[in-house]
Amino acid sequence: MTLSTTILLGLLKQQKYEFFSGVPCSNFADLFQQVSVDDDIVSVPAASEGSALSFAVGATLAGRRSVVALQNSGLGNIINPLTSLVQVNCIPTLLLISVRGHADEPEDEPQHRIMGANTHALLDQLAIPWSEFDGTPQGFMAVLLKAEEAFERSVSFAILVRKSQLSAGPGGVVNGKQPVSDYPLSVGCALEIVGEALQPTDLVVSTTGFISRELFRLSDRRENFYMQGSLGHCSAVAAGVALAHPSRRVVALDGDGAVLMHMGVLSTIGYASPRNFVHIVLDNEGYVSTGGQESTSVTSSLEAVALACGYSAATRCLTGAELGEAVARSLSTEGPHFVLCKVNRSHSRSLPRVTSLHSPEENKQAFQIALSQPRALHVQASSAGAAR
Repeated sequence: MTLSTTILLGLLKQQKYEFFSGVPCSNFADLFQQVSVDDDIVSVPAASEGSALSFAVGATLAGRRSVVALQNSGLGNIINPLTSLVQVNCIPTLLLISVRGHADEPEDEPQHRIMGANTHALLDQLAIPWSEFDGTPQGFMAVLLKAEEAFERSVSFAILVRKSQLSAGPGGVVNGKQPVSDYPLSVGCALEIVGEALQPTDLVVSTTGFISRELFRLSDRRENFYMQGSLGHCSAVAAGVALAHPSRRVVALDGDGAVLMHMGVLSTIGYASPRNFVHIVLDNEGYVSTGGQESTSVTSSLEAVALACGYSAATRCLTGAELGEAVARSLSTEGPHFVLCKVNRSHSRSLPRVTSLHSPEENKQAFQIALSQPRALHVQASSAGAAR
């Protein structure tokens, strides 16, 4: 059974919910789009799940009923504010949780397996009552009434929504075409330009979602570490590699949504100042991997933030020529460097998943081999052996 997001929003408004925040999930693609244009609901596109919950708490304190929408992978990101803010102060909030990796469904991507198997147990451990949605209007109203009972005890309530239980309302975007912005470069074109500038020994850490999938499509190499989950942590992982291996150049291929989620890491990177580090951000002003919801980068100058945080240099690019020049300069001088490139939202029609060829553990092992046995040295040794 499926429920139109239009009906779902109508039921929420019927129960006097007036404030909505969250972090996008592909299962909620149309929901985020609809609340963004609904005049009866204040909608805030949060950069992280903890921030979304905190916005909702503020709205609740101000007298508005609030909904927080998130994927179950983000449940771990709100445990602290759930326990030390919501529960301690008895501020009830409705959690609308998209469940990936559910044990009753076909196997999902590996990054969803652990949280999928433990979502129920985590909610139980936190003493948060929950109910699985059955896909019907009557079922959704039933769980909203259960939430009412929890709210009377000043306790939050979680509604668990599974894949394909929501359908797009009129003019919706679920399973539809993504909007394409007018920036000239696509992610694929930008990655081709970056790839042409890389040396065989350069190490790359790419963020989760379409950026990793595009990189895998264009240039799968053992020097690539593809982030399969953990949105927002690409730059910290890459900077950790750079600090531990100062003789190797390390490139972080990041996205705007990921940078916004943990923007504080820019300050840490500026402070640690790895000279062999290049941070490239492909900014499409949205969460295209999860349905095309807008990010807040359209009103932010992330390159200015990076420069203020202590990066050696920061550049904004719009064209292929600008990107090529910025990447070449960054790869030939001491960093840390920050290169932001505005890109459009178009992608290859068929983007392969990294897991179609490499398991996460296999990717890790190949990357560690590349760290310990640089390809250029391996080629030199093989040539010397042949000469002998």
